[in-house]
Amino acid sequence: MTKDVIAEQINSAPFLPFSVRTTDGRAYFVPSPDYIHLSPSGRVVTVWTHEGDGIKILDVALITELETSEKPS
Repeated sequence: MTKDVIAEQINSAPFLPFSVRTTDGRAYFVPSPDYIHLSPSGRVVTVWTHEGDGIKILDVALITELETSEKPS
């Protein structure tokens, strides 16, 4: 995955909720742009949990796909 693809998904209008899937098969749901942040270098993504009380810090090189939901938020 590239930082440009991730940034495009985060900034899409209208925003479509999506999941970030990693090489180990885990998926992290992103219901709105407020739940994800791409570092300035583009090497790390921070995803807040759906409840908003925890975070996952992911290496962009370990992201295999972005799974988009059908409906805009």
